[in-house]
Amino acid sequence: MQDTTAKPVSRSGGAAIDAGRVASPIALPPGSDSMSKKPIGITPYLMTASDMVGFVAELPFRWKRMGLKKELPLPTQLGYGLMLNAVTDMWLVTSGVSRKRMDFDALIVVKHYIGYMNTMDDYLDETENKPSVMRFRKGDELWERRKALFGSIGHYDVPLQKNLKRVITASAFSMMQAIVRSRARGISNLDDALYLREKTAGEICRSTAEIYNLINRVPPGRARSIEDAYWNVGMVLQVHDDVGDAVKDDKEGHPENLVLQILNQRPDEKARLMAALGGGKKKCTFSRIVKHAPETAREALALQDHYMAAIPDAGGFERIKCLLDLTVSMRGRSAAFRSIIDQMDL
Repeated sequence: MQDTTAKPVSRSGGAAIDAGRVASPIALPPGSDSMSKKPIGITPYLMTASDMVGFVAELPFRWKRMGLKKELPLPTQLGYGLMLNAVTDMWLVTSGVSRKRMDFDALIVVKHYIGYMNTMDDYLDETENKPSVMRFRKGDELWERRKALFGSIGHYDVPLQKNLKRVITASAFSMMQAIVRSRARGISNLDDALYLREKTAGEICRSTAEIYNLINRVPPGRARSIEDAYWNVGMVLQVHDDVGDAVKDDKEGHPENLVLQILNQRPDEKARLMAALGGGKKKCTFSRIVKHAPETAREALALQDHYMAAIPDAGGFERIKCLLDLTVSMRGRSAAFRSIIDQMDL
């Protein structure tokens, strides 16, 4: 019987996130036409009528429970809401938990967890460049998010609360440790950037799955497979995110951007791309990187494919790969849909 357990991958200079993850090197696809090849290892998946009805019917209910801030721009609210719903549905199709049996309070916990971790990331990443008043405000926001997060799990039994707190604190410690280490040593190459991204984006996505698993009492073996797959999903999403932010992160001094580090290895391509984008006035899209920095595009594509390939092709995980293929995969088939997703600030 084929083993469908996802094997997360890492090429960072440090150890992988935990002892169960084995590092493996990334190789560029052979041949200069690699970007024109069809998606690999992805099984097309169409939602059934009942899936679609269930998803649409639950959206207002879920969004109301999420309590998204009304002052946020509508595209951001839509993007954040769709992201949380997509994460939830990806978990549902792989966990074996039915919609009727799912504890939807887990969605609220995950919303507060992601908000808490993102605020912590902002606070740790930006404190040196902000005035004291701004640092205090961000610290206040972090404290409020922490209270909201731990408040959202207060109605669960004590053993479950302890397990959830263990996941949250371990994830927060992993992020703090990685950011402090990266700040002390500096980020000068792709390996350094990968270390930080894997300890933040990969770990946050993995921990999100673990929170869902704990609350819904998914069996340990299946839970580990889901968490490992989600770790790779987080990295696929991060590569996509870094494409759009490459120019902005270069201007603002964020060297942890993976695509920027790949681009920095090719000064000629970087100069051509920056000129084509008017110094950042135009949006940095993958199609523009392909046109003006083809070698950078090829390596960025190989990096994303590397994490995508670590997600299994069976057991419901193929649906996740199809969703990623339709939305954020640079090898995907739906450029028009991806352009809509890009506007939603995911």
